[in-house]
Amino acid sequence: MSRIDRSVTNAAVIPIIAGSSAFIAEPEARLATGIIAVNGVALPGFEDVYRQHFEFRRRVYVDQTGQLDPSDLSDDGTDRDADDARSVTFAVLENAPEGVRIVGVARTIIKGADGGAQPLPVEEFCPELFAEDPLDLGSVEVSRVIARHERVAMQELVQWHLFALMSAYFPGHDVGRTFAIIEPWLERLLAGVLAISRIGEPRYIEHYLDYNLPVEFDLAGSAARINERNATILATLEAADGRLEYFGRVSRAQRAAVIGNAAADSVGVVDAVAVEAAVVDFDVEVDATIDRG
Repeated sequence: MSRIDRSVTNAAVIPIIAGSSAFIAEPEARLATGIIAVNGVALPGFEDVYRQHFEFRRRVYVDQTGQLDPSDLSDDGTDRDADDARSVTFAVLENAPEGVRIVGVARTIIKGADGGAQPLPVEEFCPELFAEDPLDLGSVEVSRVIARHERVAMQELVQWHLFALMSAYFPGHDVGRTFAIIEPWLERLLAGVLAISRIGEPRYIEHYLDYNLPVEFDLAGSAARINERNATILATLEAADGRLEYFGRVSRAQRAAVIGNAAADSVGVVDAVAVEAAVVDFDVEVDATIDRG
C-alpha cells in the first residue's frame, strides 16, 4: 500500500489558483468540472490551472502518498511525463472562501493521440496480457486520478464527478477499450462505483513502488452506474463537451459575504479582490487516491 505521510494534510496539497475566473459566470456554484488540457496543451483560460495541476500531482504522489520517487519528477520539479502529450486532462474546481481550488484531477491517456503508437503503461507493465493482441490505437488508460478535500463526503463527491466527466467524454470521441492500473485494495472501492473487471493478478511495479493490478472498464456499464446516481449528469456533460459545468452551491455564509462585498464594491467601499469569505473548514485524515499509469 502507499506509504501515506499523515503529516501532509489534504489542505496542504490542494492548490489555490490566484485570480481564477472559473466562477465569474456562476459565483454561487460550489464546484466546476471540465477539460483543462488536450495532448499537453492547456485550453484557453486554463493555463494556470493546468500548470498547478502538475504541482497537485507532485504533492500527492511524492509528498503525501509516496507512490512516486522524487527522481521520477520532471526537470521543473512537478509530476509531468511523456504521457501528458497524449492525454485529455480533466479537473474539478472548488469555489472556496480562500479562492478557486483544484480538488480533483484525472487524465485519460489515449494510444496514438500524439501521432505515434507507443504502448499504454498497462501494456508495458503487464506485457503478457497483450503479447498476442496489442491494443489498438484509440485504446485508453485512466490515470493520475486524484480527489482531495478536508471533508470526506466532499472528497467522495469530487471523485465521482471525475468519473462522470470521463464517462461523458468517451461516447463522442471514438475511444476503444479502457484500462487502469490500481492498488489491489482499490478494486472493491472502484467496483462499487463503476463496472470494472480484473484482467490480471497483482504484481510489483517498481515505477509505483508498490503492488498493482490491471483492470478493464465496461464503459456502458459504468455509464449506467453513474446514471443510477444522477440520471441527467452524463447528458449534461456530453452537451457541454468539456466546457465548465457547475454544481452545488456555496454555503450561506459565503453567499452572504459575496453579495455583501459585491454591493459594497458597487459604491466603491471595498476592493474587488475582497469577494471571498470564510466558511467552516474541516480537516480529516488522508483518504484514498485512485491512480495509476
